[in-house]
Parts: sequence; structure tokens; C-alpha cells
Amino acid sequence: MESQSYADLMDDFAELVSIVKDSLGRLGQLRRAAERHARPGTTVVLGGVIDNLVGEYGKIDNDLRALQKAKIDVSPERLISEKKRISDIVRSLQGVMGSMLASTDWQSPSFAAAEYSQAGTQTGKIRGTVNDYKRDHHADANNYERRWRREYIDAGFRWPPQVFVTASGMAAFSTVLTTLATEDKINGPILAGKACYFENKLLLEKIFPGAVVYVDEMNTKSVVEAIKELQPAAIFLDTIGNTEDVAAPDMRSLVPSIIETITRPTMLVLDATGTATSYQPLQDFPRGPCKLGLIVIESLLKYHQFGMDRVSAGLIWRTGLTPLGLFGNRMHLGTGLVDASVLSLPQPNRRLLDKRLRRMNRNANYLATKLEEHSKGGQRTSLASVVYPGLASHPAYEWMSKRDFQGSFLVLKLKPQYCFTAYYKKFLQLAINEARAVGVDLTAGSSFGFDVTRVYLTALYAGKHATPFLRVSVGTETRGEMEKLGLALTRALQKLAYRLPI
Repeated sequence: MESQSYADLMDDFAELVSIVKDSLGRLGQLRRAAERHARPGTTVVLGGVIDNLVGEYGKIDNDLRALQKAKIDVSPERLISEKKRISDIVRSLQGVMGSMLASTDWQSPSFAAAEYSQAGTQTGKIRGTVNDYKRDHHADANNYERRWRREYIDAGFRWPPQVFVTASGMAAFSTVLTTLATEDKINGPILAGKACYFENKLLLEKIFPGAVVYVDEMNTKSVVEAIKELQPAAIFLDTIGNTEDVAAPDMRSLVPSIIETITRPTMLVLDATGTATSYQPLQDFPRGPCKLGLIVIESLLKYHQFGMDRVSAGLIWRTGLTPLGLFGNRMHLGTGLVDASVLSLPQPNRRLLDKRLRRMNRNANYLATKLEEHSKGGQRTSLASVVYPGLASHPAYEWMSKRDFQGSFLVLKLKPQYCFTAYYKKFLQLAINEARAVGVDLTAGSSFGFDVTRVYLTALYAGKHATPFLRVSVGTETRGEMEKLGLALTRALQKLAYRLPI
């Protein structure tokens, strides 16, 4: 176990080295650009701040290089402590760096000036009435979008997909809905998976009242039958559902079946937040034109910030042959991502992200298996079952077991007598207490994709669109830490069972 934990930590240090190296490079670019375009007094002040930042990143880089040379006999506890210390500093500096990179720039940059430009580091790149208003679009977003497309979308020998970064995942979804509504693309019924995110369902029903028909996306045959009957104008699916059933449709068979079944132009809108790079939808599309258009949305709060949760951000991408005015609608709705936020995002890096997903997949499978064994162990417990697509008990196991990533969160289903909000909240408190007792970190909070595992009561206020459930979102902990977490959670579930009625 210790050797595996040591290998885990070496990978973690390598990830941090890569992020630090990239930050140092971006600060060097800022220094050169500021020297060319900022006023002399500003250059002096910025130079001092840049020097301080470079110095702090340099210290971290030195510490990381030394840690990478640590022998395997160095205690995992010491290495874990160093990882947490450095990760927290890097996360804080990431926001400072983003602000610094945008510090000379303007939201309404000038394209000409008698003396000094009001375009900052983008001087010479601004064109009047073209890119001189950043609420519409800006170069920092364009640069991120290009790299994101290159790193994260497998689209070999195709017309390049178009990528649009947005202020959040919900901003991405609302931009897509507005585009479909205002461009008259919805001229028929809409099919949506039952496991779509509840806020997306709410918006769908408000914008297209009476048009939404829900289908069980886990049953490919029933979806195909519904498509044959209704010939929908649009289909909305989550690649992994953030619901109590953690629905994971068989996308590799479902998408080709949809393409074969539709007889009219239809838009497929996928929320790929739960799968990130592990599912590549274009692999299931023909290379030439077809009647099924594709739009993909993601929240960039989850996996793409490498656990930093630094800024709210989202993204839309579409195939090059999907005729929609997403660019113009993002501009008119004001749902683009501001420059300082774009610059606070870690640069897209497929190698690092895929390695991170593999770690989370390993940890989720370990914890799900451990807790499932606990639920069947015969001892007194409040746990009835565990829901996770990587378990043989999950209805998606047949196809999800063949993937490299089955998701990073699992659902704890309690026995009926404990299925009340008060017991859910008590479990969260017990879990934190037990983690503290066994000496491992655990947090209670929303979202997923972080370094530290989280527990959360999800969808508490979703109303008719979802049932509240207990979610465990694993982090990137070492194998040794995961064993402690398994112990803490099982103890919490046992203690909840022995409590007097609330």
C-alpha cells in the first residue's frame, strides 16, 4: 500500500510542477508585453509584483523538485502534508496570476491612440468594431478555446469543432437553449433523459412549455422507440447523470441508433460534465454530414481546473457542420467568460487531465466496493446500497466496465427508516467527525472533481425534478488515504444506525 501511495504522490508532484512551469512562462510573457505597451511607471510597479510572484512560484518549484527526489522510505504522511501545503499555495496564486495577466488590459480596449494605447498587452491586436468590446469576445478566451479544442476533443480528419467558453455551465446551457428558441430550431417535440440535471430540466420546461417528453436514457431500445414515434427536434442527455441513480447511458450504442432512426434534422445536446474527456462523442458520428447535429456543454468548475475551483466557468462546443449562431447569442446574452477568469484557468493539458481522471476512477471504485461490502456484511448499518456505474450491481455496468472512467461520484442509499433530511444531515456531520478521528481529510460541500473527497446532500431543493440524495465525490487521495476514508464512512453509517430517532 505504501509503495502505491508513494507512486500516487510522485504523480501529484509532477502535476503541480507542470502547472507551476506554465504559470512561470505566462508571467514571463506578461513582463515582455508590459515592457512594450505599458506606461513606464506602470511597468516599474508591475515588474515588482511580477518579480514577487515569480519568486513565490520559484520557491514552490524548488520544493517540488526536491520532493520528487524523495526516497520511498520517506513517510507518506509527510509527503501528503507537503502536497496539501503546496497545492493550497498554487491554488491561491492562480487567482492572483489571472488578475495580473489582465492587469494592463481594458474591457473596452482602444484600437488607436495619440499617445498611449488603452489596450494593454493586446495593443496592436485590436480592430475597431471587431474585437474592441470584451463582453462580446476577446483574445484570452479565443486562445483558451483553441487550446481546449486541440487538447480535449478527438476529432481527427473532420471539420474543426467550434468552442465557446462561457461564464458557467448553466450559462452554457442557457445560451444553447436561447439559440435553439430564437433560431426556430425547435419545431417539434423535445426528448430529454430522466437523469438530466434538474436545473436543466427546469429551464427546458420554462422555455419550451409542453414540448418536453422524458425518456429512460438507460434503455436504448425505449429511446429509439420514442424517437421513431415522435421524431423530435432536439434530444437532451447527460453522459453521466448527477442523480440518485447515477444514470450512465450506453452512448456508444445510443448515438448510432439515434442517427439511424431520425428522419428529420435533429439536435443532440449532450451535457458531458460528468465524463469530461473519457467519452468522445464524435467517435460515434459519421465523418460526413448527417441529420443529427451535435452540441456539447460542460461545466469547467469540475475536472478542468485540476481541483482548484478557482473561477466559475463553462464551455460549449459544436461540430463544424452544426448551423447555429452560438457565437452571436453568447455575445448578445453576455454569457462569455471575463478575461481575468479565463486567465485564472489552468491551461488545457490532456495528459494531466486523463491521469487525474484515472486516479479518481480508481478511488471511486475502491470506495464504492468497500461500502457495498459494508452494506452486505451483516452488521448493523444505515446503508442499504451503493450506486456507482463501476459496480456490477449498477444497470450500466455492462458497458461502463469497458470504459477507463466510470465517474468520480457515488450515491449512498440509506435504509427506508433513515431516508429523511434530518438523518442525511446527521450523516454528513458523523462522516466529518469520523474522518477527523482516523486522521484523514474530508469536506462537506457541493460539486466534484477536487483533490479532497466531499460528501453532500444533493438536490435538496430540486422539487419535482429530482429526489434528494447523499453523494460522495472522491478526490485524488493516495491509496492509504482512501482506506482511512472507507473506514470513516463505514463507521459513520454504523453510528447513524445506532442513533435514537431524530
